[in-house]
Amino acid sequence: MNYFSEKELACQHCGGYVFDEKFLAILNNIRADCGFPLPVSSGYRCIHHPIEAKKDEPGAHCTGQAVDIQVSGWKAHRLLEVALAHGVKRIGVDQSGPHSKRFIHLDAADGFPSPAIWSY
Repeated sequence: MNYFSEKELACQHCGGYVFDEKFLAILNNIRADCGFPLPVSSGYRCIHHPIEAKKDEPGAHCTGQAVDIQVSGWKAHRLLEVALAHGVKRIGVDQSGPHSKRFIHLDAADGFPSPAIWSY
């Protein structure tokens, strides 16, 4: 089952959709095991996306192998458990501020340090 639409995974800047099928399969398995929706606040980003344009080098979102999931509280804890169980080795955590702005970044992009965990 595919829980994620192309629209929600597409670049919010240009609408382009470049997403890795293997990573999408992992995300779908994570979603199934979590048992609750995983709202994507950022999926694929083109190199011209405002966040990417500020960087010296394009980030993991440009590979189509990264997402930010809007989640907090116990759901954030559960997402971390399940993502680690599915072999996700790169995780960023932002759990400060309003709950509507909190997220967990998951990625499987090559060419970046792995395993890695960071906070924003």
